[in-house]
Amino acid sequence: MVVRSISLRLLLMLLVSMFLLWGTILYFTWWKAGSEINRVYNAELALVAQLLAVATEHESEEFDLDEYQTDLSESGYRFPLLFQVWSHENRLMIRGPEAPDFPLSGSIVDGYTDSEINGKGWRVYTMNLKNHDFRVQVARSHMTSQVLVRDFVVDVIKPLLIALPLSGILWLIVHQGLRPLREVTRLIRERDYDHLSPVHPTHVPKEIAGMLDALNGLLVRLKLAIDRNSRFTADVAHELRTPIAGMLVQLQSSKDGDKEAHGKSVFEQIKKGLSRLNHVINQLLVLSSIEPGKIRSNFTELDLDMLAQEVLADISPQALSKEIDMALECAEPVTMVGNRELIGLLLGNLVNNAIKFTPNKRHVTITIAHTDGGVAVTVEDEGPGIPDDKKKWVFERLNRLPGGTDTGAGLGLSIVKEICELHQGKISLNDPVQGEGLIVKLFFPGLRKP
Repeated sequence: MVVRSISLRLLLMLLVSMFLLWGTILYFTWWKAGSEINRVYNAELALVAQLLAVATEHESEEFDLDEYQTDLSESGYRFPLLFQVWSHENRLMIRGPEAPDFPLSGSIVDGYTDSEINGKGWRVYTMNLKNHDFRVQVARSHMTSQVLVRDFVVDVIKPLLIALPLSGILWLIVHQGLRPLREVTRLIRERDYDHLSPVHPTHVPKEIAGMLDALNGLLVRLKLAIDRNSRFTADVAHELRTPIAGMLVQLQSSKDGDKEAHGKSVFEQIKKGLSRLNHVINQLLVLSSIEPGKIRSNFTELDLDMLAQEVLADISPQALSKEIDMALECAEPVTMVGNRELIGLLLGNLVNNAIKFTPNKRHVTITIAHTDGGVAVTVEDEGPGIPDDKKKWVFERLNRLPGGTDTGAGLGLSIVKEICELHQGKISLNDPVQGEGLIVKLFFPGLRKP
């Protein structure tokens, strides 16, 4: 896995952004300064051309053009501009110092043109004097404006270059801005399998609030999973120890005593112990397989009344052995969204408990019906019932129902409760209005198929 530093990444992004900003400023300044300077120089060329035209008109009227040219040539003054005056016959009448003897521009139309003179670029302004048939051309080197623009831009960019060494402050800003992340990292590092409380830093920026919520949700789920596995391990150790120890005692008794006298009794006890061991293992496997995330992804729409009929058909041998009358009351087809196997197991555990604790030749009634916002399931027996102070207690693992035999694992109602909660349902234990017995009521809300 490649580890990238957020601090370094942010710093690089800030530096790149800063250089892009400087580049944009430099480009805009260069373009704007060049545009303004060229506009000023163009105006200067037009002004010089007009002044030269006035002087040329005056000298031509005095017939002193030759003397005027001589004065310009001998003045010794270094003109920054090149200028020429041409007659209508394309005769060079006047030219300034360093001006060539060929036209500065091949264009004879009034206006600006770009021309190349002696291998260099020049900006040329042409103006025709129609009254005297003169054509004036004035030129300025492009290099002059480029040097001025460059000097101007350098003056603008110098303060930014001076500020470049101060960009180290950006590192301090980034480092301070990531302080909440370092605090969260410290709090997470303090967590351990036996300390999975949610992470609550002092200050939570909104940029990482969502991440913290997801992390805290994960910690809660992880803690529940660890607690679940711990309880499962304890259940296995507790429930398997008793039948195994009993069978060992029986085997030792058979070895030490009269084999013929005790053989049949020992065999029956071992068979009974193995039966209970098998039942406990099956119940524990069911508990270990109930994982909310995986189970909910397999929710489907199921016919609850048809499922109840299948469950009662499987349990009917136990009811017949005690001559118990089982009745399913369902006025109309009832559907719900859930896991078919788990709902079947829930109904089977409830009806099994009802048959186990109901005396012979009594009744067990199962009622299924639609109700406001969901489905109601009721299992009513005619057994001894459960005292009020034990009703919550019996949902805990390994707590057996009062009046039961020692063959139970104490996990049936615990499994029922977990399956009910997995389907967002509610379960309650109630006493009948008259007589003895227990009424188990379940409610499942109208879930949608995932």
